[in-house]
Amino acid sequence: MRVRLIANPNASGVDRALVDRVAAELGRAADVEQALTERAGHAVEMAGLPGADVVVVLGGDGTANEVVNGLPPGAALGVLPGGATSVFARQLGFPNDAVAAARMLAASIAAGSLRDVGLGELDGRLFTFAAGLGLDAEVTRRVDEQRAARRDGRRPGDSEVLAMTAEVLKADGWSLPERMSVTGPGLPLVRCSYLAVANQHPYTYLGPLPVRTTPRARLDTALDATAIGTLRTRDLWRLPVYGLMWPRHASGRDPRVTYLHDVSELEVLGDGEVPVQIDGEYLGAFERVSIRFVPGALRAYVPAKP
Repeated sequence: MRVRLIANPNASGVDRALVDRVAAELGRAADVEQALTERAGHAVEMAGLPGADVVVVLGGDGTANEVVNGLPPGAALGVLPGGATSVFARQLGFPNDAVAAARMLAASIAAGSLRDVGLGELDGRLFTFAAGLGLDAEVTRRVDEQRAARRDGRRPGDSEVLAMTAEVLKADGWSLPERMSVTGPGLPLVRCSYLAVANQHPYTYLGPLPVRTTPRARLDTALDATAIGTLRTRDLWRLPVYGLMWPRHASGRDPRVTYLHDVSELEVLGDGEVPVQIDGEYLGAFERVSIRFVPGALRAYVPAKP
């Protein structure tokens, strides 16, 4: 068994020493080849190279997204936490400690503990856990700008992200106006200010706290989507409630929110260009996007049962 370990040395908490420790743990189950990313898109290229039975990614969710989009059909994938949030690795059941997760992954490889995982796809690009259109995408754009401006390339912390969110809301007059229409086969037309789409819960993390934007999403169903209508200044307190506290919106009892469960296709048309992010990486601003569920998009290792 040959494992290619693709690691992003610029991810939060990742350095060469950690890569070596992770490789040593994986070496308990297979021969390990290390590959370090050097630029954006490099992980896509390395994931598609021949010669590996398993591709393992150690980095943030952006690096995991690149690997998934470069993975040859039928290749086996292992995901280890190495970024600020590492949502996908945690959703697959691995702890948020890279060495402990690598030890667990080695046991999974030895046991052949694989499962088929369905993913979302936005305009031809797979996402591993979430896509956001509107508010969180604009915040992600600002996060990426700050990260690019830093010498170490590290992502801003959660407090800085919250401050950027406040800046975005302030620029919109402390409100969220409707700016896009969402529909799909058998679905009504929905107008919204912000759209969050996910294939698993939680949507992301804020520090140790799971963000409950799509609380009914599961890996064994298609996509869930939360479409938030207009929120005026007096309604903005609902945003942390939707995300962190009481996810009443998923039950259909909040008139400001349309919650869609287990949907396979969505079409989004913006009133103008709308910012878009997938897996915490800013894609750009678009007037129209297509989102669909891809069943069995990859074969991923999950913790082996004792």
